[in-house]
Amino acid sequence: MKISEKGVLHQSKIFFHIPSEFAKKALYCLHDSGLFYCDDKYCIERENYSNYLIMLIRKGSMTIRYKNQEFQATKNNLVFLNCQQPHMYKASENLIFEWFHFSGIPSEHYFNLLFEKTGCVFSTENNLVISDCMTQILPMAEKGNINEHFVSMHVHNIMYELNEISNEATDIHEKIIKKTVGYIERHFNMDINLKELAKQVNLTPFHFSRVFKKYTGYSPYEYVINFRINRAKKLLQNTNLSIKEISIVSGFNSDTHFMTTFKKHTNLTPKQFREIQF
Repeated sequence: MKISEKGVLHQSKIFFHIPSEFAKKALYCLHDSGLFYCDDKYCIERENYSNYLIMLIRKGSMTIRYKNQEFQATKNNLVFLNCQQPHMYKASENLIFEWFHFSGIPSEHYFNLLFEKTGCVFSTENNLVISDCMTQILPMAEKGNINEHFVSMHVHNIMYELNEISNEATDIHEKIIKKTVGYIERHFNMDINLKELAKQVNLTPFHFSRVFKKYTGYSPYEYVINFRINRAKKLLQNTNLSIKEISIVSGFNSDTHFMTTFKKHTNLTPKQFREIQF
């Protein structure tokens, strides 16, 4: 079927299916699917679409925006979106991807579970099951001979595999956070920047910042400042060091910067805090 959508190249394919009433009530339902070859003009931006979307990137990369967050998906990444919420995805370069829209009672619950843990992009680099599921679903859709139970089983397998991938990612992210926090605790009185922290755990600064804030609730910069302020609080209460000395050993580059930052975060000057009786 010829596709007139902007950025979708002529060799692309799209297939349609109307689910049975039984499938709507009891199964994961396939609605439409395809294999798209796109150039960098391909862009989809919607406020709402009634189904969920799986995309498996075979070549190239795309940018996704969802819930005020931006994600990057590259070769062998799978994208899982709840299209009932505002969303955007676009090709960052020439792109090939397989996709299908689906629905089903468990879909929302699985999406929320997975998005909370790892977002909407999953690495399938070493996962043969998901790739095999895609190669089972799309040829059947192309022939127009859909076994709805068979398709539902493969969609459920994909959900299972994504949950396993997200659990592995969660474990890795927890290790990253522990390693970063340990580094901050050992080097808090030295110059610490985002690039250096990301380098310690072999991530890009963008990816590292997103992971760190998700697990701690703070940006890396905020976490370092909070750690230094809490360190200064202990010294103010338990030592006779001067304000200037405390500013230095707590990692601030000047006593002026220390006093300004301390007041901003506590609504007290260091001197006022020192005088508090706990």
